[in-house]
Amino acid sequence: MSSIYLGRNAAIGVGEESTWGTAVSRGNWRPLISGSLQRTITKTPRPSLLTGPASAMRRGRVIEVDECGGSYSIECTYENIGLFIYLLTGTVAGSTPGPWTYSLASALPSSTMEFVRGTGSGEVLEGCVAASGTFAVSAGGVMTYESEVIAQTSVEGGAESPSVAPRSAAVTPSYGTGDTPVLHSHASQLNFATVNYDLIDMSLTLNNGIARRQLLGSAVTAEPLRSDFQSVELSVTVEVQDALYKAMIDDTASDITFNFTSGSLIMAFTVHNAYIMDATDPVSSAGIVTQSITFGGESDGTNEGLAITVTNAVAGDGKDN
Repeated sequence: MSSIYLGRNAAIGVGEESTWGTAVSRGNWRPLISGSLQRTITKTPRPSLLTGPASAMRRGRVIEVDECGGSYSIECTYENIGLFIYLLTGTVAGSTPGPWTYSLASALPSSTMEFVRGTGSGEVLEGCVAASGTFAVSAGGVMTYESEVIAQTSVEGGAESPSVAPRSAAVTPSYGTGDTPVLHSHASQLNFATVNYDLIDMSLTLNNGIARRQLLGSAVTAEPLRSDFQSVELSVTVEVQDALYKAMIDDTASDITFNFTSGSLIMAFTVHNAYIMDATDPVSSAGIVTQSITFGGESDGTNEGLAITVTNAVAGDGKDN
């Protein structure tokens, strides 16, 4: 009977690369909510019109592209989250115990990631770059962090060496000290244009605007680079506020601040030069009318659109905590 793999104890391990696509050890581990990191190989028939002698079936195929990447989702915690935020934003400054400030950079770091597939096998991916990342929480829930990743390939080899098994026996993850989840009940009010608002839910997304680069000479991507502008969007739901609708019409712009606090642990978000892109509040029942708001962030030449600060008691350089 073949082995049956279970999803429990799925995990992701990460290590920052000094050179894109050169694998390093994975020292920062987090348990997964979900993950889909893997290689996807597109194969196409050869273009000639040749068929089999007794059929109309084409003969032969080629590998068009060997893509690697996917997404993963983890609980957002006050500790051991720093490397994940740094890989998304690109720069960090501060000192123990914080605040560590993660800001947007022109160049993004790369990492090696190891995806432990529950009770099954593990796969190591090199040259991983964060295409996007989303922090989200709703009333009653735990904040989650989900990231979309573009990778070069799995460490065991590309399409040129398909005989090498891309998955091997899973390692045992080693989790860092501290595992305090960021909860909905830890949230402050959201401040926009000097007014505070209570949130029902929030979702903050940074899109890094990077893309694969398929060049002659290889089926795998060259180092992913920016192909578009970065964007920061914050979507929230509130009990209807006419002031926010007016701010959309007036094109009001202001920094947004809100934070999550558990004792001495703090995770704070600032969206710079935020303006309201969309505000909708349809009425469809006799209950409380809610309003969906989408903010966009902008650079002003000094503040680049988004800053995330984390305060905890974990020693390190902002990437280890």
